[in-house]
Amino acid sequence: MEKHAGQEHHEHEHDEHDHDEHQHEGHDHHGHVHDKVELTEEHEHGGSVAPVLVGAAGIALGFSLQRMGVSWFWVSYLVGALIAGYPVAKEGLQALIAGAGADINLLTSVAGVGALALGEWAEAAAVLTLFSVGEYLEERASVRARKSIGELMDLSPRTARVKRGDELVEIAAEEVEPGEVVVVFPGDRIPVDGSVQKGESAVNQAPITGESVPVDKGPDDQVYAGSINGEGALEVLSTRTAEDTTIARIVSMVEDAQSKKAKSQRLVDSFARYWTPAMIGLSVLVGVGAPLLLRVPFRPWVYRALTVLIVSCPCSLVISTPVTVVAAIARAARNGVLVKGGIHLEDLGRVRAVAFDKTGTLTQGRIVVQQVVPAPGVSEDEVIRLAASVEARSEHPLAKAVLNLASQRGVSFTAGEHFASIKGKGAKARVVDRNVYVGNPLLFSEIDVDIPAAMKDRAASLRQEGQTVVFVGSGNSLSGFIGLTDAIREESVAALGRLQEMGVSVTMLTGDEEATARAVAARTGVRSFRAGLLPGDKQAAIAGMREEFGTVAMVGDGINDAPSLAAADVGIAMGHGADVALETADVALLTNDLEKVAWSISLGRRSRGLILQNVAFSVALKMAALIAVLGGVLPLWLAVLADSGAAVLVTLNGLRVLAHK
Repeated sequence: MEKHAGQEHHEHEHDEHDHDEHQHEGHDHHGHVHDKVELTEEHEHGGSVAPVLVGAAGIALGFSLQRMGVSWFWVSYLVGALIAGYPVAKEGLQALIAGAGADINLLTSVAGVGALALGEWAEAAAVLTLFSVGEYLEERASVRARKSIGELMDLSPRTARVKRGDELVEIAAEEVEPGEVVVVFPGDRIPVDGSVQKGESAVNQAPITGESVPVDKGPDDQVYAGSINGEGALEVLSTRTAEDTTIARIVSMVEDAQSKKAKSQRLVDSFARYWTPAMIGLSVLVGVGAPLLLRVPFRPWVYRALTVLIVSCPCSLVISTPVTVVAAIARAARNGVLVKGGIHLEDLGRVRAVAFDKTGTLTQGRIVVQQVVPAPGVSEDEVIRLAASVEARSEHPLAKAVLNLASQRGVSFTAGEHFASIKGKGAKARVVDRNVYVGNPLLFSEIDVDIPAAMKDRAASLRQEGQTVVFVGSGNSLSGFIGLTDAIREESVAALGRLQEMGVSVTMLTGDEEATARAVAARTGVRSFRAGLLPGDKQAAIAGMREEFGTVAMVGDGINDAPSLAAADVGIAMGHGADVALETADVALLTNDLEKVAWSISLGRRSRGLILQNVAFSVALKMAALIAVLGGVLPLWLAVLADSGAAVLVTLNGLRVLAHK
């Protein structure tokens, strides 16, 4: 539900966002996440360089012996092939036994054995060694993406100093329970999520939220496990267990995101399921059918069939998407943006229009005094003093804004007595020796206080600018009025401007009246807005935007915008690591930084571009290689080099997204 900043005093509704009320499922993030990381480390033999070196040495020695005319030169090739090929064959057989079918390891092993059977000793050693080289290089390149995730897991300290009576007891961080007080010394990493009880310090939250500048923290401010304390000591009241901290949940989400495949990845996987069996069938036709049909010797055609097995494996095609997706999701997490799956990353790259909620998104969701207009002969401080005296006993958001202004300006006041709220009109209280009223024109009309025409016009002008106007006076005269509004986020103008520069259409959706919406749109640079919308109307507005533009993103605070976030192709929730910001929508921003919306879309576009490059390159190379094989001009060792080289190239190309600025 949208908050209405344009209503008159005491009709303004303000939804308090109690994040603690949002429950979530707890997970054993430490064990769960580490298990997943282990599962992502494919190509075990790629981690060792020894078989590669032995294979290369066998080829070099065999070549030298052959040139010298030594008859047993083939032994060197054979040893090199067996040593380099053992881990390849082992992994291929394990995959076959596990029911994964014939993978590139098994196909390469068959090609190597076939070459040995044909007496092509050098070819066999080259095939298996070059494949191992490719696997090793691919593994070394892929480790960069996993390293980004691993760094996240290492952020939280392993121990914490807990206050037990008058003593400090150092315990394992995972043993800290909610409600315990943790003492954090200067320069230490904060071990728990919690709120500051005592002390003040600047905290570096960059590892969690991506904020480059340390954030000042004091009593009641929230801090995150893994962030770095500055020069002051802090006492932090733990609010979550170690398994449920923001950083643990970020790691879990980054890992879980890998299971939500991008559309292109699902398409490639489906293609690979049919392609590999078809190519095995083609190799049989080439090796057996062709020589029988053409009545020619089997040997050259069997050789070609073995080469078909190598070039047909869609290895580079299959990894073309996931390597980019994992790297991009890890990169986003390092910048305080949680993308919950490859499908959402790809959709980000397609976004052509973004709908923004107003309150709490483009604005701060916090009412502030914009202007104080005193009556002739009255000072601004006097208007503030009278308003603060009445509002001192009110819990209304507008009252809090007035009291904050009095505090900022150093205006002293005495809380009024006999405070009474006047429904739909305002409030009153006894201040010293007279009744003071704060409210709308109707209230002052009822107590027969005339509002001068000039002040009425000025108030009407402020309302046109989207401000809520509150009049202040006694039973005898009007002292002035105060204009209040929902504060605009400082980065709104730059963030929306950046989106529009990228060719993205921007629309503001709000439940506020049109005057308020128009004023906010003018101040933020939004060219299109729709006002007076109920939650259902926002969903309809997004459906209309999808028809007009295609892929649409919705940005909201993740609490009262859930229907709209769900209706959009990409729902982007904002919030300082709150439960709802982490668990609602497809993308979550850990800070209320609107500029990260444009950054996220640009990351999606970069990722999508790299995926398309990888897929196009892989398909083109496979087609060219197959034509060359059937034409008899592609030797077995070059086929392996092309296949392994392609896998390495698409991996390195996909990892370029890690450098996205």
